[in-house]
Amino acid sequence: MKISLEKKIIIGFILNLFVVFAIAGVFILRINKNRNPELDNSLNWIEISLIFLSLILLTVVYFIIRSQLRAKNRSQELLLENKQLLQSIIDNTSSPIFIKKINGEYLLINKEFESLFKITNQEIIGKTDHDFLPPNIADAYRNTDFEVVKALKELKTEEVIEKTDGKHTYIAVKFPLHDSFNRIYAIGGIFTDISERKKLEESFTAAEKFFTMSVDMMIISSMERFVKVNPAVSKTLGYSEEELLRKNFLEFTHPDDIEITKKEVQKLQTGAASIKFENRYICKDGSIKWLVWSVFPEVKSGLLYAVASDITDKKEIENALNVANTFFYMSFDMFVVIKDENFVKVNPAFTRILGYDSQEIINKPFLSFIHPDDASIFMDGVKKLRISDSVVTHRVRERLKDGSYKWFDWTSTIDIHTGIIYAVARDVSELIANEESLKIANMFFDMAFDILTVAKEEHFIKINPAFTKTLGYNQYDMDRIKFIDLIHPDDKQTAGEILQRHLKGESVVNFRTRFLCKDGSFKWLDWNSNIDVKNGVFYSVARNVTELVELENEQQTAIENLYENEEKLRLIVENISEGIIVANADKKIIMANNMANEIFGIEEDDKISTNLSNHFELYFPDEKTIFPSQNLPMERALSGEVTTDVEIILWNPVAQEKKRVLISGRPLVDQNNTVVAAVVTIKDISKYKQMEEDLKESESKYRQLIGFRKGNTDTML
Repeated sequence: MKISLEKKIIIGFILNLFVVFAIAGVFILRINKNRNPELDNSLNWIEISLIFLSLILLTVVYFIIRSQLRAKNRSQELLLENKQLLQSIIDNTSSPIFIKKINGEYLLINKEFESLFKITNQEIIGKTDHDFLPPNIADAYRNTDFEVVKALKELKTEEVIEKTDGKHTYIAVKFPLHDSFNRIYAIGGIFTDISERKKLEESFTAAEKFFTMSVDMMIISSMERFVKVNPAVSKTLGYSEEELLRKNFLEFTHPDDIEITKKEVQKLQTGAASIKFENRYICKDGSIKWLVWSVFPEVKSGLLYAVASDITDKKEIENALNVANTFFYMSFDMFVVIKDENFVKVNPAFTRILGYDSQEIINKPFLSFIHPDDASIFMDGVKKLRISDSVVTHRVRERLKDGSYKWFDWTSTIDIHTGIIYAVARDVSELIANEESLKIANMFFDMAFDILTVAKEEHFIKINPAFTKTLGYNQYDMDRIKFIDLIHPDDKQTAGEILQRHLKGESVVNFRTRFLCKDGSFKWLDWNSNIDVKNGVFYSVARNVTELVELENEQQTAIENLYENEEKLRLIVENISEGIIVANADKKIIMANNMANEIFGIEEDDKISTNLSNHFELYFPDEKTIFPSQNLPMERALSGEVTTDVEIILWNPVAQEKKRVLISGRPLVDQNNTVVAAVVTIKDISKYKQMEEDLKESESKYRQLIGFRKGNTDTML
């Protein structure tokens, strides 16, 4: 039987007391005068033996007491080390932490708490919230303390705290601390900064408002169906939101555009963006609308983010312009545009009938081609036109290149605002004029959004208003500036190569260059160029793609930043001491870090199951009650529930290995608040739990060694 130190000391004390009494008895016997003298010798030996025994007992008691004192000192050192370890752990935690008595006096805070409230651990010990906080805030904190004590469970509140960089929002979690008798003796608290999450929520709200208010059609879709549409879609196409989301979007697409739309979707599936893709949609009233799309795919989620604009009116204008230009150039009648009494534009029929080339006509006075006797007739018609915008018809003789004259019937009109005369003529055998067609052609020429130029001998001899609007130059400027001087120095070689290709017989050439604007800036232009080799005239169409180039550059930068951020995220995840697994809505693992692989003992991520019971036997912390798999954080996260630090025992029957872990789960949701994935963290706390049990066992042993009674550590027998 094992005897405690306390009992050993008591037994030693009693034995030593008996020895003292025995020595006292011997002394009394010696006082007796009637004692037997023969006993003196025996009493001497007995007395010496008792004294020697007393010394031995005193020595034993001395060593026992010294051992007890050493054990007490060692216990105090361990308690101090544990306290320092606890302080070190919470000081290195990123969340502010505190422990206070039930009466509100602080017992402990960490560095983050000191930084948050500008008070040190030494200053706050023994103080309450009212000693360093405004009364209204201190009262609020004290009330939540009372709520924790009354509820006997943790309490979460959202609090706003002013810091040097502005207001921060915190989730404050307060919880009761119990002693060995399960009585509340203190309150603990942890503050978690959720300011960034709050800002993100506000950003999502603002984005949703822009999405709803946008005049353009904004759509989020899968590869087959619309997932979310803004009101502009219903307004443009006439369908309700429910009708748009219920069907495959190809059902709304014009039959003739279904195949090109499918090909565009296939391109999007590869991750390539679609810019300015055009197709036709059938509206609810049966009408057809042309839409131009800019679509950006997100390959990971399979979603498409699209913006569409109704360009039906623009298409009708383009078609009308094409028809007008076609008639302008195909007509057997002569069409001319006159400005400031000079020809500025003539159709091929004019040069074909009169025999002149365009260079001999463009910018030449129209009177120089009219018979001198008919010049007054033509001028009278011009005067009438300038007085009113009516149509004037007259017949005059025109001089051909060979010097002969032909009669032509002219029908002329004028644009009062610009002073431009639009005229059509035909010989005597062709009396019907079609000046309106010429007017339409020229109006569409001026209305073109693209830059139109005609160049000859290193000069733009004709530019349209879009050229002036884009680059700032007018025709007067271009008559004095060589177009090669406007090209960016780095692009002049490309321009020279294009010229050589034209001279070798290549008709239409597409290229991109930077042009100098009148304000000194440069703009990127995409050109389609053609050449009339015989006359040495270049006909070019250009479009301002500066924003597109900048967008492409920004997109490339964004892609590079995305790759860099993905690599940083991967390195962070792989170096986290906790196991992390991510599963999609189909309960398939899409990512696991090295720590997770180590916990499961599986290197291939796709072989890890979201159900832990497929790998381990699951128990509650009592190691007896089976933990239900439907309550696992992964299952709850995929259902939209947040879980934190669920303690579970994992038993691997194959490896005969037990692990105690803390598992937390968080759902990942899309813009529709639909759970699309879940993130689960697994923290192995087996070693910490073992250290905790060892510490408790050591503490119990030391308490027994130094004779502490349970519940009264200051009493020693």
